[in-house]
Amino acid sequence: MKTGRGVAQECCLLPVLFNLYSECLTKEAVEGFGHFKIGGQIIHTVKYADDLLLLAKEEKVLQDMTDKLTETGRCYGMEMNVEKTKIMRISRQPFPVKIMIDQNNYSMWNLLNIWVAC
Repeated sequence: MKTGRGVAQECCLLPVLFNLYSECLTKEAVEGFGHFKIGGQIIHTVKYADDLLLLAKEEKVLQDMTDKLTETGRCYGMEMNVEKTKIMRISRQPFPVKIMIDQNNYSMWNLLNIWVAC
């Protein structure tokens, strides 16, 4: 199989290169945002395989992180798969969450007490 750009799917370097690339991208995008702490450490993101969770305590911070991630991703030649994007709100209060990505509103699930975009 000929690869014109990037790495072929079956290449053993793919996970390593993706992790390096996505680590640089997310560090640049979320630097300076939020104050979400777990075990005394500030946590901005949780990553698993090719999924990324953004963590924020406030809707505006989550929106700002999402905007910056989208903008930074484009600089790296990557696009967010908005069809797979979900918004999860974990709180006792049932008020709605409105997150925009490229002028589109995204869904909300009410669960416990943090904002999560994945």
